Amino acid sequence: MKSCQLNKHTSLALAAFVASLFVVSSATAQFNQEVMMKWAGATVVHYSVVGDYEGEEMVVNAGTNGLATVKDHVEIAFDYDVTTAQLVGTPIFKDSVTEMGALRNGADGCRPPTISGRYEHSTIESLTQENSAQLKMMVRTDYPAAQMTVACTGGNQPVTAHSETSQEEFLVPGIMMLAMADALTGDDLRVSSDGNSFIVKKDGWTYIYTPSKAP
Repeated sequence: MKSCQLNKHTSLALAAFVASLFVVSSATAQFNQEVMMKWAGATVVHYSVVGDYEGEEMVVNAGTNGLATVKDHVEIAFDYDVTTAQLVGTPIFKDSVTEMGALRNGADGCRPPTISGRYEHSTIESLTQENSAQLKMMVRTDYPAAQMTVACTGGNQPVTAHSETSQEEFLVPGIMMLAMADALTGDDLRVSSDGNSFIVKKDGWTYIYTPSKAP
């Protein structure tokens, strides 16, 4: 890893590229000149993103006894103009079927509900840009119909299927941050060991962003 002083061009690039949630001190950061030169002339960068989720979720949209361990996977591809911090073209995303473990009740010894249908943790509906450098992702969660246990071991109460859509911020790591891998020591954002990708962790998701120069 080699160190250098930031020139005017690189400073402007970093100002446009670096996400506001992650600030790295230029006084202590070490910059890889080879990586900086690789990306210095980049205009449009293609990001290939793979995301994986694993966590405990309430998979029934009522009560507190429909818990399960769920896993989900998504693939996202988009082009981003790093000189203007603008999305280019239409993003592409591929959702996978959510994997769900055994249903259980949140209280020990109580009977879990039964479900009719699938729980889908995350289905991306859109990835857009509004008035900032960051993207907005609309995500839908689908809850199946269920028979909910009443009073721990009592009879069943029907619960209808339900869908909820939420808006989330989707980080676009600044491409020049690949040149400051040693400074990204947090677990939320770091550079992969091979230096070619960003690893971002957020809300149970682990996203791996692999950038390349768009043709």
